[in-house]
Amino acid sequence: MEKLEESSHLPLILISAPAGYGKSVLVSQWLMKYQKDFSWLSLDESMNDTSTFISYLVDSLEKFGDNEEIQRIFNNKKELHFLSWDAIIDRIINSVNQIQKNFRLVLDDYHLIKNPDIHQLVKVLINENLINFQVVISTRWDPPFQLRELRLYQKMLEFRMRDLRFDKSEIHELLSTADDIRISDTEVNSLFENTEGWILAIRMFLLAKSFSDLDDANNNNDILVHDLDRLMFHISENLDPKFFRIMQLCALFDQFDKELINAICKCAFPGSCSADTFLSKLVELNFFLIPIRDTQGKFRFHHLIGDILQRQLQNCEPALVNSIYKQISEWFSEKGLFNEAVQYSIKANNYTLACDLIKNHRGVLLEKGQWWVLQRWIKNIPRKIRNSHIDLLLTELLICEETWNLADLSSILKMLDSIGIENSNPKDFSQYLFHLGYYLTYVNPDPKKAEEALEKSKALFYDESAMFGTLREVIIATNRQMLGKSDLALKTLEDIQEKFDYSSIMQYRAVQGKVFVHLLSGNFGSAASDSKKLQFLAQGSDFNYAECWIYYFLGNIAIQSHNEKETKQAFTQMLTLEGRLHYRLYFDALSGLTLISSLKRDKETTNSFLEQMRQLAGSLNNPKFQDYFESVKARVRWHDGQGEKELDWAIQGWVKQPTGKYLFLIDVPELTKLRIIVTHGSIQLVKEALEVLDTLEGALNEIYNKYHAVDIALLKAIAEYRIGDSDSAEKSLEKALLLAESSEVSRPILEAYHVLPELFNLISSSSESFHSLARLGLKNSLVKQNPEKLTIQELTIREQEIVKLIANGLRNKEIADQLNISTVTVKSHLTNIYRKLDVPNRTSMLRIIRNQ
Repeated sequence: MEKLEESSHLPLILISAPAGYGKSVLVSQWLMKYQKDFSWLSLDESMNDTSTFISYLVDSLEKFGDNEEIQRIFNNKKELHFLSWDAIIDRIINSVNQIQKNFRLVLDDYHLIKNPDIHQLVKVLINENLINFQVVISTRWDPPFQLRELRLYQKMLEFRMRDLRFDKSEIHELLSTADDIRISDTEVNSLFENTEGWILAIRMFLLAKSFSDLDDANNNNDILVHDLDRLMFHISENLDPKFFRIMQLCALFDQFDKELINAICKCAFPGSCSADTFLSKLVELNFFLIPIRDTQGKFRFHHLIGDILQRQLQNCEPALVNSIYKQISEWFSEKGLFNEAVQYSIKANNYTLACDLIKNHRGVLLEKGQWWVLQRWIKNIPRKIRNSHIDLLLTELLICEETWNLADLSSILKMLDSIGIENSNPKDFSQYLFHLGYYLTYVNPDPKKAEEALEKSKALFYDESAMFGTLREVIIATNRQMLGKSDLALKTLEDIQEKFDYSSIMQYRAVQGKVFVHLLSGNFGSAASDSKKLQFLAQGSDFNYAECWIYYFLGNIAIQSHNEKETKQAFTQMLTLEGRLHYRLYFDALSGLTLISSLKRDKETTNSFLEQMRQLAGSLNNPKFQDYFESVKARVRWHDGQGEKELDWAIQGWVKQPTGKYLFLIDVPELTKLRIIVTHGSIQLVKEALEVLDTLEGALNEIYNKYHAVDIALLKAIAEYRIGDSDSAEKSLEKALLLAESSEVSRPILEAYHVLPELFNLISSSSESFHSLARLGLKNSLVKQNPEKLTIQELTIREQEIVKLIANGLRNKEIADQLNISTVTVKSHLTNIYRKLDVPNRTSMLRIIRNQ
């Protein structure tokens, strides 16, 4: 203990020795003697699940977090299920750095951890050299760390078997505490030689010796002291059989208290001794009973002793073990301890019971939004059993929606359809239809089929739960809007508002549904009004996701009207609530902040937000977010006139335009790719993009999604302008300006003007839409040149660079290498140059250059 105290400043204390050498006792006594601040994690096999380990670790750290920063870092554990492991490690390190106290994290029985991610986290905690933090590891064998470097730089203290084993004098000292045992010096020498100072074996031998003379029972003590099973058998022969049976049954459980002991006795031995009597006898025997840290009245057996007790019971009565697990699982369930109930039903290999427990208790967890607990339970049930159990598949569907796991969402829906979900009970079939309606509304839009599914779902089973019934009303409203029934959608939602109290979740969902309808209709004024109503309703409520949705709505609406102040206020506030909603919305909020700064030409702020996006994309355990980041980065370059640098990215898979991805998102990668292509692509690419825009516009019109209407009309105008169809470009531009005026939208106009101001020369001062430009202050900024009569000086800087390199005799590949762009981009520039100079090839181009 003195050595431990002298080393309390080191990053790591490692106590590595086989079972039964007093590792945990040593650490415990040290912490108690010197009054150390510590958190003790008694590890078990279940903690190899990263989410389980992190949940316990975060709880431990929060005990020492006495400032708001700690609470903010772990304000919502939900976010941990979306982050990559590296990002979680960063969060943990940041939280530890915020703690002011000096404290120790004790990881007891670390040998049970096999997960390399957890090893990585612990290594980082050690190697960071956090001045206020020490890791104490108790383990049966060394963890997979680079210990040599820690030893070399004197950053660790280690105790091993040779340090912990008893010598002869310590055995004598131990014997002096036992009044009823007398052993000669010769026997002590023999005990030391045969146990090699192994304290567990010594104590087991002494316990067995306290009942009778072992020499009479077995003359071969050399073997006996090494054979703990035989020692336990000898001890059991001298104990009351019922008492010993209770010991064996208690050893089946990770931990036990008086209440659990009484429940075990009731199941196995009605009328046997009480828990108080049993525990008192164990303490009197000093029978390797270990109190559980940070709990009141909970114990476990030493792991090695517990293993022996379990093994003996399973060898004698294997059927009893599963029976007890099943009965105690039901007992935990009755007490509302669902986690333990599921855990022991799975240990009993009783998957039917486990599935029933999940079915019965999932509603409580879902109302709290704790879907990740269900996810952890379900993962422990074999896939074959899950696929035949409707309740589990329905729960997995909801988890897929929460995590935006669209591939599994689709496959599970097909699985449920194949096993005949329509023949199940009305509630299950209703929930299946709800999830099908969700999929057909937001993922793969087919509003007519979605309407049928959702209305049938509502007719089969009506409820008002937050995660099912009330959300269904939002989806129904969205779907009606997609069918062109926005008036009916709004009327139905208003009826719900009148029917339910202001404080109810149904009232909130009704207004939320109205905002969805308004945004998809392109009715931003009404969306703003209802968002403010939503803000009023959410005040003082416990709808922990409501505030986040409200800020997203307010910021989304503000950016469309190019209200910089309100956009930044709303989205900045939303980002402080990170983790309450799916990260796609947080990423969209960062997109809004980035784009509003870019349009203001505030490069420093823009780059700062881009860096935040890059870090967030890297931290999230989903590769799709990297594409979202690339999209916003490309859009910023587009603003800066450098869109050609993103052409290679843009032409990758750009033809695919599923309308389900658009919704009312500020930035959609597929649309950003079209922005780059129509502005910087070759004439052939622009023509193809124009066809895609026509198809996209038609598809979005079919589902009455007007949110992107102004953007699409402007992109069509740019494409038509690029291919020389001025008449069509003028009509598309006129349409965009009038639509923007009627819906009070200005962001798309300013963005297009930012990129291609000469496009707006197509609007004459007598045009009906001309005053839209004046309202935006763009009237005096119009470029006066005729785009069809450009000279060499009027090419872009990059185009002029390419012309000069061609004049110097360089080929396309050589130009690409010198300018650090692709040959595809070089060819695209050449096509633009030929069009601007009205020449068919590079020979004609060079002739014009020489003449100028």
